[in-house]
Amino acid sequence: MNKEDIVFRAKRNALLKDCDWTQLPNAPLTDTKKKEWETYRQALRELPKTASPKLDSIGAFDDASVTFPTKPS
Repeated sequence: MNKEDIVFRAKRNALLKDCDWTQLPNAPLTDTKKKEWETYRQALRELPKTASPKLDSIGAFDDASVTFPTKPS
């Protein structure tokens, strides 16, 4: 795995971790909202199959190189 993939997966994993709570049985969400979060999380998990992450000139992850799914509100 190259540096771009490692940095990209770290960002993707952080986004997944930040919304783990949405899938808990006692999460204060309607069934509709829970489904929206489930769909978002699945899109994040599938992202490495299609993403082409890049690093910028200083070696940081280039956010513009990957289109992340829209986080539910």
